[in-house]
Amino acid sequence: MKVHITNIYGQSFTSTALKAQNRTADIARERLKFNELGIYCYDIRADSPEMLLTRLDGIIASVSQGDIVIFQYPTWNDIKFDKALIRRLSGYRGLKKIFFVHDVISLMFENNRSRLKEHIDFFNQADLLILPSQGMADFLRAEGLTVGKTVIQKMWDFPVEIDRTNPPKFRKIVNFAGNPDLPKFEFVKYWNYDTVELKVTTEQSDWAKGRNITFSGWHNSDISLLEILRKSGGFGLLWTGSTYWKEYMKINANYKLSAYLAAGIPVIVNNNLAEKDIIISKNLGLAVDSLDEAVKRIEYMSESQYNEMASNVNIFSSLLRDGYFTRKCLTDAVFQLLYD
Repeated sequence: MKVHITNIYGQSFTSTALKAQNRTADIARERLKFNELGIYCYDIRADSPEMLLTRLDGIIASVSQGDIVIFQYPTWNDIKFDKALIRRLSGYRGLKKIFFVHDVISLMFENNRSRLKEHIDFFNQADLLILPSQGMADFLRAEGLTVGKTVIQKMWDFPVEIDRTNPPKFRKIVNFAGNPDLPKFEFVKYWNYDTVELKVTTEQSDWAKGRNITFSGWHNSDISLLEILRKSGGFGLLWTGSTYWKEYMKINANYKLSAYLAAGIPVIVNNNLAEKDIIISKNLGLAVDSLDEAVKRIEYMSESQYNEMASNVNIFSSLLRDGYFTRKCLTDAVFQLLYD
């Protein structure tokens, strides 16, 4: 029996979806000796039915009866491609299918919500699901999910090396890694706190004039992003001004959260965030109901309180940089599938 894992190629190298799948597959291949099934991102409309079957057979050429395939969902090639791939795999006698759900497209985007049943019906073809949070599992079950076996991912790994000889400093700075021009992140343009600086990882922009906002530039390299966050010190902010996106963040694992923690800086998150319990129980930062509350807590924080959080982050982040969350959920999935 072999264990295989799908992995996408062909998206922009800055794509978070691409990085998440590539890193998951890298850890699975290098640490767990799984076999990779490469999938290129393309317009499925370019394929005739015969061409699609030929393409799928090429992807799964190394798969045999009785194997396990971990399917990283979505492939971003349209669910028609995903369905065709799983249908092809289902023809192998004794093969087991694990779906590693990174994002649920019908929940990510409000205009796709009408397709939720279609996506849940698709998930129900899996023998086991890896889901980002227990909240996601509960939500999907309430909407018709019937798969009996699930493993909860909890958090993304961020396997990037950093210089740990220079710990982050206590500064009244909030770092935000995101594009303020996206509607879900436009709240940064209205930052109006004189006592706490907001540092945004984009280029200088006129909308920040007169506000306590600075810029650290775009960082296409995750290494340079983590270096600038660590050098900046202070906190990493995971936030949105979008009501709909906030609901999704309640049940989804957030990639930028792991970037902040891997950089070694404490975080500020909404009290509704899926990973909030980890942040609170491990004292890795602040969980708040509003930015007003976050700023007040920073204003009255002592350096020793900050250093204690930073020390906790330093220990916890080793798990993220060494891929332990991915190793654990993949191992648990295979073990539960074959043993329980």
